[in-house]
Amino acid sequence: MKVFFSILFNALILYALVFFMPFQDVLEVGVKVTWGLKLYFIWWVILGLLNYTIKPILKILGLPFIIITFGLFILVINWVILFLLEKIIAWLSIPWVTFSIHGILNFIIAVAIFTIFNTIYNTFFKK
Repeated sequence: MKVFFSILFNALILYALVFFMPFQDVLEVGVKVTWGLKLYFIWWVILGLLNYTIKPILKILGLPFIIITFGLFILVINWVILFLLEKIIAWLSIPWVTFSIHGILNFIIAVAIFTIFNTIYNTFFKK
C-alpha cells in the first residue's frame, strides 16, 4: 500500500510541475505534456520503477556527496531521475503521451519542485 501512495504522490508532482510551469509556445519554455489518463499511468509506472530501482543505487553511490553537501546532492539525484523519465517517455513514443521540460532554468525549477514535494512526502507521510 505504501508503494501505491508513493507512486500516486509522485503523479501529483507531475500535476504540480505543469501547474507551476505551464508551457508557453511563444517562448518555448516550461513543462510540455499531453494530457490524459495515459500520461498519468505511464508516469506512475516509469517513475515508480526509477524510484525503486535507480534512485537507491544513486543514493548509495552518492552517499559521500550527500554527507559533504548536507543533503543537497539529492537535487542531483532527482535531476537524474527527471532526466531519465523525460528520455524514457520520449523513447517509448506512445501516441498522445509527451513529457518534456524546455530550458535549463525550467529543468532546475522542476527539479527543485520535485525535490521539495518528495521531501514533504518523506517527512510527513512515509513512516
